[in-house]
Amino acid sequence: MNPVQFLAASSGLGVGGFDPAPALIAAVFMAARPSETPEQARGVRRDVLLFGTVLIGGTALWGVGLSLLVGERLASVPWHGLLRAGGWAAGVELLLAIAGFCAAGHKWVHRNDPPREEKARNRAGLMLVALGFVAIVTADVPFIVTIGLSSHQPVWVVIPAFIVWAVVSQFPLFVLCIAVLFNKHRKVSQLIGRVWDSLRRWVRWAVPIGLASVSVLLLLDAARFFLLGHFLIG
Repeated sequence: MNPVQFLAASSGLGVGGFDPAPALIAAVFMAARPSETPEQARGVRRDVLLFGTVLIGGTALWGVGLSLLVGERLASVPWHGLLRAGGWAAGVELLLAIAGFCAAGHKWVHRNDPPREEKARNRAGLMLVALGFVAIVTADVPFIVTIGLSSHQPVWVVIPAFIVWAVVSQFPLFVLCIAVLFNKHRKVSQLIGRVWDSLRRWVRWAVPIGLASVSVLLLLDAARFFLLGHFLIG
């Protein structure tokens, strides 16, 4: 994979890690903090910019660091052989299918629940949230795949690739931060809230259906191995 292909793959994988939650948290923070005076307004804008910088910049920096530390090891793991390695792999698929059905059922039952209100956070709480999102991205499969793909790329490509990944995955927050820079954040914040309100109902239907669909495929794959001795794929 050449550098251009890797950058393109990083952008696509960033879409896989897309998460609108930090932008919603930042919007709630701005709405909850007092901003009657110019000093207060500047303080709120500064906090949101710091939040976005820590979260997006920290994610990119974390990706570059992990790429340099463990990228080659991840790339050298024979993932296909491990994932298709007989009975234990089928057993793992079966457990994942059961867990997926449970999660899908729970989300389906609660799909019409009223939305939870985001907590109003202070500056320290906002920074802790940013660091928490940076930490949990380590468990994000598209992030891990990007680290593996980066193993044979030069550092001058790895750095912008993870910046792109972080920006794409946190695009609503990135747009909100740009708006804050130009003091247009109120309109953007309201737009993000309206878009999410319009999508929330469909997301609450799509997520359990998606989880159930993946679980069915895992169950069929495992069942085929136990019955016929080989998987549906591979």
